[in-house]
Amino acid sequence: MTLSLTQSDLIQITGGSSLGAVATPVFQGVEFDSREIRGGELFVALAGEKTHGHQFLATAFNRGAALALVESEQIAKDSEFPTACVIVPNSLLAFQQLASYWRAQLTMPVIGVTGSVGKTTVKEMLASILMLTGAGTYSLKSHNNHVGVPYTICRIKREHAWAVIEMGMNHAGEISTVSKIARPDVGVITTIAPAHIEHLGSLDAIADAKCEILHGMSSSSTLVVNGDSQALEMALNRAEIRSTQRVIRFGAEASGLDATLVKAESRGLEGLTLTARLGSQEITASMSVLGRHNALNALAAVVAAQAACPDMELLQLQKGLENFKAPLMRLNRITLANGRILVDDSYNANPASMKALIELATDLQGQGSKVGLVLGDMFELGPDSERYHTEIGQAVAACRPVFLVCVGPFSRFYLTPAQASGIATYQAETPEQAGHVAAKLQSDILLVKASRGMQLDRAVSVLRSDS
Repeated sequence: MTLSLTQSDLIQITGGSSLGAVATPVFQGVEFDSREIRGGELFVALAGEKTHGHQFLATAFNRGAALALVESEQIAKDSEFPTACVIVPNSLLAFQQLASYWRAQLTMPVIGVTGSVGKTTVKEMLASILMLTGAGTYSLKSHNNHVGVPYTICRIKREHAWAVIEMGMNHAGEISTVSKIARPDVGVITTIAPAHIEHLGSLDAIADAKCEILHGMSSSSTLVVNGDSQALEMALNRAEIRSTQRVIRFGAEASGLDATLVKAESRGLEGLTLTARLGSQEITASMSVLGRHNALNALAAVVAAQAACPDMELLQLQKGLENFKAPLMRLNRITLANGRILVDDSYNANPASMKALIELATDLQGQGSKVGLVLGDMFELGPDSERYHTEIGQAVAACRPVFLVCVGPFSRFYLTPAQASGIATYQAETPEQAGHVAAKLQSDILLVKASRGMQLDRAVSVLRSDS
């Protein structure tokens, strides 16, 4: 059963008020996008950067919304269905209160996933594994913030067997807020890397912010962490971990790991094969996902799945990994009309994930393919942006692709090391121009990556139409 409440229950939970009672004061399901209303839901009118959900109240009611959360008595009075509006001081806070109420009614294991790199992939891998135990819910798209987390919780049904919730952040305190709403039984921290370092200032501060996932976890919960990360280990020493909370460490290099990646073999464009040791057991899986770095993501997912569902068998874990398909714009393999292979990794980028892409390029070249790169800026690196972009340029120089096409003001720092190594380089003014340039250059495989704000998916669109 999905979340369903009466108008009076909603008023009590949120501390809101109404102008009167509606004839059928019950909603089923929650939406904050009026375009997603199918009939009978609660519409939450949220304030956005440029617009307010109040502007779409009429659309929501016309599409069949049963009730709406609004922030103004006047908005309610002016609406077509004034008594169907529950008036609250802050609709986002009310939304979060509603999600907290619903979370308290649920009994299935909830897994929270955060980390600087790989959290979306681990979330999707977890869902692929846990689907073998029964139906569940997991964060859609990038619903991983102060709006997305309560939305995901409100989508959970009582009969679901599990839920996986991604938790993202840009600033300190944000993981704490969403973790207290989600109250994960199992928390996962994939790794620590210089993502959002512009806002947080240091790797230690990033690690401390990721460890805020503990703020919503109970004394009987389990934390799954990357044991190879020294910054994370130091943050755990600073964090308040209760003696009854279990910490499971996974990794490939550190000593004393609970789960160890024994081998990760790239099969080029066919994917990767990994072998991992889980205590006294060993698991091997051949996955379609690209890049050896994804072996650690797979291990994190396996460990978290075992922690949430201890009765899962190794064959289920293996099958779940082998069923996994990469999320959109994350190392998606696309065959172009001319037979060339495009690997679209344009969703986001930071130094760690960019280096992982270049490692994939190196593997592909080692297997005899001619690889071209289209790279854009990495965002939110603060005063160290030049240094991090230069490091990526040095990694490109060591990889020696057949060409490098750059776009973005900081991408010029990719060029100097690459040019010094004799790599053909090109600076594009726009994502579209980058696509057109790359379409004219010769390679067997083309890898595309940048931070989301660079919109390199527009270069991908050009390549798909030009090739």
